[in-house]
Formats: sequence, C-alpha cells, structure tokens
Amino acid sequence: MWRHLVILLAASVLASAFDNRRSASGSDDTTNVILVVSDGLRWQEVFRGADSTILFGDARVPGVDAETRRKYWRSTVDERRAALMPFVWGTLVRDGQLLGNRDRESHVDVTNGLKFSYPGYNEMLVGYPDPRIDNNEFGPNPNVTVLEWLNERDEFKDRVAAFGTWDTFHDIFNTGRSKLDVHTYGSKPNDIVVQRAVLPYLKEKLPRVLFVGYAETDDWGHEGRYDRFLDAAHNVDAFMAQLWSAVQSHPRYRGRTTLIFTADHGRGRTSGDWRHHGEDVPGAEETFIVTIGPEVRARGELRKTSNVVGQVARATAAAVGLTYRPLACVAEARC
Repeated sequence: MWRHLVILLAASVLASAFDNRRSASGSDDTTNVILVVSDGLRWQEVFRGADSTILFGDARVPGVDAETRRKYWRSTVDERRAALMPFVWGTLVRDGQLLGNRDRESHVDVTNGLKFSYPGYNEMLVGYPDPRIDNNEFGPNPNVTVLEWLNERDEFKDRVAAFGTWDTFHDIFNTGRSKLDVHTYGSKPNDIVVQRAVLPYLKEKLPRVLFVGYAETDDWGHEGRYDRFLDAAHNVDAFMAQLWSAVQSHPRYRGRTTLIFTADHGRGRTSGDWRHHGEDVPGAEETFIVTIGPEVRARGELRKTSNVVGQVARATAAAVGLTYRPLACVAEARC
C-alpha cells in the first residue's frame, strides 16, 4: 500500500506529495487526472502578475493602454497576480502546490535546449528530451507519451483524450500509432473553441485522463500584444476554474480528480525579449508546475526546489496511482 507516495522535490524530480492508499501494482479505477498547458506562458506572470516594465516601460508596446492597466495593474505582487489569475491565487494556492516562483528559489526548467513547442511537449509528455525532435514540423513522435502508455492499459483504454488548438498535437501524440482520441481546431489559436468542446466531452464521455492545450498566450506573445497575452492568461485561469467546477460537481469526478497546470516553455525575461523564446533567448527554459487534487498535500507556494518539466509525465501517472517509467529510458537504463 502507498501511504505517503512522495514525488521528491529535488533536482530533476517533480513535485507533489500524494497521500494515498492505492496498490503500487495498479491504479484505483475511480481516480482521474486533467493536464492543462498554457503554451508559452511565463512564470513571471503566473507568480508576479502583470509586468511593470512592459506595462509602463515602453510606450511602443501595442495595445498596452489605460484599460489594460486598469484590469491588471495593482500596487503589490499579491494583488497583481490575483487580478490576473484569481483561480490560481484563490483555490490552487490554498489547496494545492505551486512550483516555479524563482523569487522564492523554486525552479522548474525545460531541458531540451531548444525552448519551443514540439520539443517541450515531447519532454513534458514522454518524460525526457529527444534531440531528434528539433523543429515543430518533425512529424509523428517516435516516443510513447504518458497518455499513450496509460491508454494501453485495460483500465484506461478509450478513456484518454486530448484537446488543443494546434494540429501538431496529432503528431506529438502520434495518433496513427497510439489511436488516442485527439481533437484539434486548426493551427490558429482559439482557446474558447477548445473550451466549448472540452466541457461537454468531459460530461458526456467521462474520460479518466484528459489533456487540454491552450495556445493564445504563445500566439499573442509572438505578436507582441501584451494586453492580449494578459487576457489570454486570465482566460486560461477562468477555463481551469470551469473545468475544476465541472469535476467537483460530478459524482464520477468529485474528490477523485487531480489537476496539473504547466507550460511547454517560457519566454524572454525582459521587456525587450519577452515576446520571444528559443535556444538563444535567456529565460525561455524557465517554467512552472501547479498541482491540486485529493491526494496532493496543500502546501501552497514551495521554496528552494529544483525540478524539470519532464516530471509532469510521472506526476500524471502518479495521480492515478501508477509509476511511469519512459520506455526508452528503461531500455537504455537512463531512469
């Protein structure tokens, strides 16, 4: 029996202290997990709120006006971050765990060195970086994601699904091989379309494992629209609140569901490079991980931790009582 399963808070190890009584040999068939990703969302906005150097430091930033400042600027960090992401700084900080506030010496990093989407999603979902994946048009993923790994188990078969705006998710999850139920809505990000599709699916299909990828934070970041970048982050927070409300109101999910929130990469640290990411952008490897669930110890913001985004795959499996070891790293004795 697992009494206190701890996914250790140490270098290269994620995060959540799960207190459960499930057998290590198999999952509890009542548990579920939702993995939410906001593409390219910076840890700075998550933990600090709106960035003063962008809101006030450069009049050339398009769209940053008095209305944007009214919505998101407050006199303290606590007030700013709560204005931007009230669900994170209300429910999640109270009942979950937050990793990645570098102001508190809590570090979460991607390690693939490329710092853009396909390598980041592979690292997150498989558990390790793959140097072969060096562009977003790589094609079908040769690696098995944790969602495919779960879907191959009898208790999860056909109860694993993914939703996102980016058509490349079909390659990332290798739907030709994995046969995962993946829904995408065109390459142009439109997060509300994803949200309108995923909520009824959750209610009607009752998946046990659900991936939801929002992308407007990255889209507006690249366009340099800090106002819309903030709006997109605010919307993701509201979408998570809706998902959490939906699972807490359903007897199949209430008290049995873990939510994990993260990003595939960060962005530049300054007002000059915040819109960019990639191997030449300092800080674009910096990200965050937030967890909440019935067996996640409520510890709020954690201090002095060091973790990597690849641990999200193991945390996803651990949330349903399973120990995930990536197939390639097992074969090569790397884990």
